[in-house]
Amino acid sequence: MTVSRRQLLAGGGLLPFAAIAAPVSAAEKKRTWPEKPTVPTDFNPEEFFVELAERGTGLVIGNKNAKVEVSVVFDTQCAWCVWLYNQFKPFEDRVKFNWYPTAVLNSWSELQGAAIISSADPVKTFLEHEAHFKDEFRGLHVRGKDFPFETKKKVWQNSKIARHAGTRVVPFAVVKTADGRYVPFAKVKGEEFAKLAGL
Repeated sequence: MTVSRRQLLAGGGLLPFAAIAAPVSAAEKKRTWPEKPTVPTDFNPEEFFVELAERGTGLVIGNKNAKVEVSVVFDTQCAWCVWLYNQFKPFEDRVKFNWYPTAVLNSWSELQGAAIISSADPVKTFLEHEAHFKDEFRGLHVRGKDFPFETKKKVWQNSKIARHAGTRVVPFAVVKTADGRYVPFAKVKGEEFAKLAGL
């Protein structure tokens, strides 16, 4: 029996589709990967803290003259960032909190971050964002708004500093204690933060 070139090509062309259509078991669909540490093993907390202070753009909430200082990278679309802000509230009289907006989660992050740092009163705008987090936009309504390139670039600069330092999650923070130690952490409850900060 002879097979024409057309039949051969048609038959060969079906093979990839047959492979794609092959059933995949539930076990094969679900992939699991080894869990990575929240704080990378090669993370340098002092570098993260200093680079943000020197090249980042953020806002200060709390006691500007406090000996204990915290630098936090956050995403405006991040529910855990709002949660961490609430954990920090009881310590604002004793701690200087530096909040640096980054763009990690979605396209609103860049615009909301830019809205905060370009505001005439960044703290007021940050608090307004937090108060409206359960609204449609998870905070500030920025649909149809835009900001100068240089302002948006500052949000990405914060993102780049965090990424180069090796961070994997938002929120992520480093506390500089009164005795000069740099301690990294991500999601911590207020009482645990107090221990880390030596309060």
